[in-house]
Amino acid sequence: MYINNKFPTHPSFLQGLRVLLVDNDVNFCKSFTPMLQSYGVSVQAAFLGQALEIFLQWQPDILLSDISTPNQDGYALIHQVRTLTGERGKVVPAIALTSTVREDMYQHALLAGFSLCVAKPVVVDDFVAVLGILAIANNPHPHAN
Repeated sequence: MYINNKFPTHPSFLQGLRVLLVDNDVNFCKSFTPMLQSYGVSVQAAFLGQALEIFLQWQPDILLSDISTPNQDGYALIHQVRTLTGERGKVVPAIALTSTVREDMYQHALLAGFSLCVAKPVVVDDFVAVLGILAIANNPHPHAN
């Protein structure tokens, strides 16, 4: 995926990928959204309180959610998402984002239903490569539809 140690800026497997970014840190959303968009990713940012409604309406390909925010947490969101998507038969990959790096948080996130857990600050090229892997794994034959 990397050419000359650099991730391509417009890989075809990321074009049009729909990512819901859930985080109560407005500055993180304002800085991270355009970075993802520069790779061709379509991003919708939301606060936890509105995330489930946006998830249901927009139907993203991948969910990114902070797991530790004041008054709410991403664990409740992933539980709701997994319950709803399980009923519909479609599993949406989900990445837990956290600024608190502890081994037990990674394990708890995976057990709660997240596909991966990533620590902030995020290294954009590496993170976009992970998004690409999840996108391809979730839809290995994009032209077969």
